[in-house]
Amino acid sequence: MAAGIASFRMYNATPAVAAAWQALFARVFADLSWPVAIVPHAWPAPLPELWQRPDLVCGFMCGLPFAQRVAPVVPLVAPVPSPAAYGGQPRYRSELLVRADAGWQRIDDTFGHRIGWMARHSQSGYHAARHLLAPSAQTHGAPLFRASVGPLDTPMRALTALRDGEIDVTALDSYFLDLLRRHAPDRLDGLHTVACTPWTPNPLLVASTTLDDAARATLIDRLCGLHADAAYAPLLDAVLVARFVRPDPAAYAPLAVAAASNNGGYPELA
Repeated sequence: MAAGIASFRMYNATPAVAAAWQALFARVFADLSWPVAIVPHAWPAPLPELWQRPDLVCGFMCGLPFAQRVAPVVPLVAPVPSPAAYGGQPRYRSELLVRADAGWQRIDDTFGHRIGWMARHSQSGYHAARHLLAPSAQTHGAPLFRASVGPLDTPMRALTALRDGEIDVTALDSYFLDLLRRHAPDRLDGLHTVACTPWTPNPLLVASTTLDDAARATLIDRLCGLHADAAYAPLLDAVLVARFVRPDPAAYAPLAVAAASNNGGYPELA
């Protein structure tokens, strides 16, 4: 048996989505008879503080800080998103969003305007866009934008800044956006995608290194078997998860290497 906390803060896109994660994992922990409290760890609580908690039984972590080993955690599973675009793989990408009324259709149209970003430890909200834009910076010269606005900390705060006209373009996690498209499509009204970054390994669920090996193995086995249990089908569907799989830690290592690169003279998203 394990006791502690779980949090799905990274993908608590709306109250409805948070409730869906709560329903799924409350059922998991009840089936295991584990006294695990599901906590929001909502903004403005710093996300890295969650990963440092010694009582963390299960929580989402971005692949970049995982690869950088910024916290004493061990991998559990990674979600395979159910939308067809993910190709049945535990992967995601960033979408670069703009206001539709700007009339822009390509990422180049945003140059000279204002880019907003989430946090420098974020793959989807910072580095994915930096890598995508590096060739343009080498061609056109950096900076590409009139202003670089951040940290905005969360996807919803970045979306609000975009809709309110405080920024003109931002890069956000495609899986987060797909959860919005499912549960609250109105949050994306008036916005559209002008570019997508290459696919990278999905954020994964991790636990503190204090979770003993037997409990960790039990949790991994349970999560990897959920898709075969018909009782879990609507719970998984609500969070757009086809199944959970064991992640390959080595697949995340290139994220740390890329984040440390100056991308041929484009070390900052600017």
